[in-house]
This record gives sequence, C-alpha cells and structure tokens, in this order.
Amino acid sequence: MFSDNNIYALNAAAVGDLMAASPVIKYAIDNFHPKGNYKVAMLPDFRDLFPFIPESKIIPTAESYDRAYAVRKLNMDGPGGNVTRLTPSRFKLTHYASIGLLARILTDEQMQYVPLEPVDVSHYGIDFSKCAIFLTTYRDITRAWKGEDIIKTARHVMDKGLTPVFVGKKGAISIWKTLAVTDFEYPGFGHDLIDKTSFRELYTIMSQSKVIFGMDSGPLHIAFATDTPVIAGFTTVRPELRIPYRNPGVQTLAVEPKLKCQYCQSDWNLDFHNFTECPKQMKTPLCTVKMTHDKFITAFDSLSL
Repeated sequence: MFSDNNIYALNAAAVGDLMAASPVIKYAIDNFHPKGNYKVAMLPDFRDLFPFIPESKIIPTAESYDRAYAVRKLNMDGPGGNVTRLTPSRFKLTHYASIGLLARILTDEQMQYVPLEPVDVSHYGIDFSKCAIFLTTYRDITRAWKGEDIIKTARHVMDKGLTPVFVGKKGAISIWKTLAVTDFEYPGFGHDLIDKTSFRELYTIMSQSKVIFGMDSGPLHIAFATDTPVIAGFTTVRPELRIPYRNPGVQTLAVEPKLKCQYCQSDWNLDFHNFTECPKQMKTPLCTVKMTHDKFITAFDSLSL
C-alpha cells in the first residue's frame, strides 16, 4: 500500500537524473497526495527544475528524515554496483526514476519531462528565434564533444542562416567539484553565453531557438523539456534509454560513434562503472573522437526547419 505521507528524496546531483524524476514526482503529487501529505528533499542548486512544487514542501537533502513519513529515494542505498547509484544497464532513465520513487513503471507519456518556468531573456539582446544552441561543456570525458567539431558544425549552421549561441558551465555544480575540461574556445562568431545562464534562462533560450546541439549531458535533458528539435550525441548509453517521450512531431535525432565498444554503460553489465572515466582507460575515449562534425551536419541538414 502506498503511504499517504511520503518524503521523496532526490538524492542525486545529476541534472539528467533529476529531470527524469520531475514527471514522476509530479505524477505522485497529482495522484497520491490529495491532502498534500508529502515533502521533497533536494539540493538547493536544483530548485528551478521543479517549478510545480510549492516552496513549503521542499526540504534540504539529508541523511535522516521525519519518521512520520515514508522515504522513497531516487538512488538506492548501497556501496555501488550495477543497480545502486547507477542507471541499470537496460532501463530508461525515466523508468529508473519511476521505480525508485514510486515502485512502478509509468508509461512514457506519463514521464514526459516537465518544462521549467520561462524567464525574461531580453537583456541578452539576441533574437533566439534565429539561433542554434550549442552545448559546449561536459562533466564526463566519455561524453565530450571536441571543440574543433563544435566550431565546424557551428560554421555550417551559420552558413545556413542561423546564428550559433554557445552555452555551458565550466564551474562546479553542487557536489560535483569540477566538470570535465573542455577544449572548446569561443571562435569569435555567434554569441558566447558560457557561464552566463541559469537553468531557467537556459531553458528559455532553448525554447525560443531553432535547434539544439549537444552530447548526452545535464543541459541536454533540459533541452528535452522543450519543443525545439534536438540533435544529440550518445557514446556510453544507448539513445533509446536516454531520450524521453516528447510531444508528437518534435524532432530528436541521435548521433552515434559506430564502434564495438560504444554503449559500454548500457551493454557491458559492469559491476561498477565510474562513468566519468573510460572503462578501457583511454585518456581520450575513441567514442568521443568519432563524434565528428560531419555526423552532426548530416543530422542538421535532414531536419525540417
């Protein structure tokens, strides 16, 4: 029997995990708590990802909770392994969130990502409706997009009449002390908004733009909450396990590296995989080298913009 009094512990500091948890929490609030007998524990950094939760219902993530409430956690407890603290190999990210928080799998339609609240972005002085957004920074070296390939793709997009906007965050977010070092440097054309946007500003900019480019990352999951076409690169995880349900007609194109060792996190059943590093100990993972600009350009040219 599902408890009326629940604390939903969003014990994660990964934006993708939290975006996947957002529709699950919303479903629980709408269906299981007519009297409002719930709380949601999270790190303050991620408040803007959950606009539908009243401030009075949010508590800080902690190790102990009010015993009057049952506690359901996004990440299971334990020292590690292929179930605890990691997305299980063959589960969709949304399924993992659904099982951890509700002990059931909702339909894909029920787990469509919840949009963030848009904000005024006029202070940037940019007409984002004529822009293409490029995600340039990543935490994991196994999900990096090389700077020269970003720039070559951006030049092609600019030749097609769109203005590139480069976004990302080089500093630390919450418990993640550093992000993977990016070799991207602003090329002097388009607009440089790296380290200049909040989550809500990023969501608004993406919502207004023509297309979004990026590798599997936290900001990419914010992009999935929009109705803007997304061209997404996937190296360690199969795209069908990562891309959430989006509104009918919204275009999502996956770019893949074509290697025997691709999708290691999805396919290898590793007992414990530190997915910030290459399991084959490559300093520059071959899967990221294979994510060349021509693959992204081909995907872009196939869009019906």
